[in-house]
Amino acid sequence: MDQGFAAWNSALAGAMKAVGTESFGQSLEASLATIIDFDVLMVFAYRGAEKPVCCYHNIDPKRARTIIDAYTAGPYLLDPFYGAALDTKKTSILRLKDMAPDHFYSSEYYRQHYVLTGIRDEVGILCRTPNWTGIVISFTRPVTAPAFGRRDLSLIRGAEPLLRTICERHWSVVGSDTGAGPVPGHDPINDTLNRMTNGVLTPREIEVTSLILRGHSNASIAATLKITSGTVKIHRKNIHQKLNITSQAELFGLFIRKLAKL
Repeated sequence: MDQGFAAWNSALAGAMKAVGTESFGQSLEASLATIIDFDVLMVFAYRGAEKPVCCYHNIDPKRARTIIDAYTAGPYLLDPFYGAALDTKKTSILRLKDMAPDHFYSSEYYRQHYVLTGIRDEVGILCRTPNWTGIVISFTRPVTAPAFGRRDLSLIRGAEPLLRTICERHWSVVGSDTGAGPVPGHDPINDTLNRMTNGVLTPREIEVTSLILRGHSNASIAATLKITSGTVKIHRKNIHQKLNITSQAELFGLFIRKLAKL
């Protein structure tokens, strides 16, 4: 216990000294490694519907093509961590399994993107800085390892206030200039879908499409929009007809192809 505490103190002191320098990411990784076991560490900065910026990662180039490059090409819009970053009411510690919609693990985003990352479990620390809507420091475990347990989460909760403080200090001085955040009352996914479909879908159909892509079931969509499940089914039928598709897989494929052209 004493040795672990000493290692944590030493590593954290190194991270504090590295604030504002290029070595901060590695120092942050070293600090986290003294308290929990993880595979991937990645830091994404988000601002509205803009493509996120990867501020740091420890992934080899081949795997990074899926986890970093493919993600920032468009699927990030469907990521629960992205949604949390834009929601200023969200708490500072995030876990994928706690945020994911009820059908997330059967969604096309999960099947066609997330599964390819080889990630089993993911926890993030959400930071707020003046120059970004939100920054997520995310650490993961692979499918070959156990998910984060109670002890891991307890250690993360204990370390989070200090880690978040130094991360916010670092990324407040390192990164993009202050820019416009999300427009109040607007959903970046809905806005993107509206542009992609050129007014073919009604505002309500856009909302339903967005929730489908995120991984919500008919019941969850109905509860979110305060409509009946029967009405959701009608909307889904109309969406398929208007977009000339027959499945969620086609909807996701259309979404990704259209994003590439925006």
